[in-house]
Amino acid sequence: MIDSFFFDFDGTLQGFENHKISDSTIEALKLLKQKNKKIYIATGRNMVDMPEHIFEYGFDGYINNNGGMCSDENRQSFFVDYINPNDIEALLQYDEENPFSFSYMTKEAFSINRVNENVEKSFAYFGMEVPEVVDPRTLPKDNIMQMNFFVNEEQEEYLMKNVLTNSVGTRWIEYFADINPKDISKMRGIERVAERHQLDLSKTMAFGDGGNDISMLKGCKIGVAMGDAKENVREFADYVTTSADNHGIWNALKHFEII
Repeated sequence: MIDSFFFDFDGTLQGFENHKISDSTIEALKLLKQKNKKIYIATGRNMVDMPEHIFEYGFDGYINNNGGMCSDENRQSFFVDYINPNDIEALLQYDEENPFSFSYMTKEAFSINRVNENVEKSFAYFGMEVPEVVDPRTLPKDNIMQMNFFVNEEQEEYLMKNVLTNSVGTRWIEYFADINPKDISKMRGIERVAERHQLDLSKTMAFGDGGNDISMLKGCKIGVAMGDAKENVREFADYVTTSADNHGIWNALKHFEII
């Protein structure tokens, strides 16, 4: 029997149509808690960029930055990893000759080096404000947890092979890719949470819609892809539900007779 549930945030808990968590999803989370199930968020978002209302639903822990930071129910982190400073230095050198837009996350802030049309489209897609523009050369190079590269797939591939050789990129919409340390993924975050909270991985279920969710859809006992997930995500899921805006979480939990 499944007793621990891991939910991506954007496109899974919160839909893209109105950027809200549906009433059916809120009710599903409530029912899971009533049944003494454990519920966790596993997102690419930084903790400081989570909407405050999300902390009202009784989550038992949080996996942020695609597994780069793991926190308990009180938002106290017990694991944090950082992008290799050599990769940051190589990126800054590359950017001087080949300027492009990228954002970067520390435990305290989310900033961006320059804004263009792709950046504006991306943050509008998530219903978020564009971060503050900050020159990355003014920041310490050893405290950056995650980055977003606003480039196409071809340039992303070049950067990961030739510039950020100690990092990995995952893409889930056309506008940008997430950049994390090479050994970081949402599933690694789940494994760390499971070890700390003594969870049985054979009793876990994950919900997601993007490329950065594939590791946990594969690694958990049951992986559920949301209805608007692309085919490269769906192929790793055990079940495809409806979209977040169309009661996807509720419908999947009903399908598996959990609620």
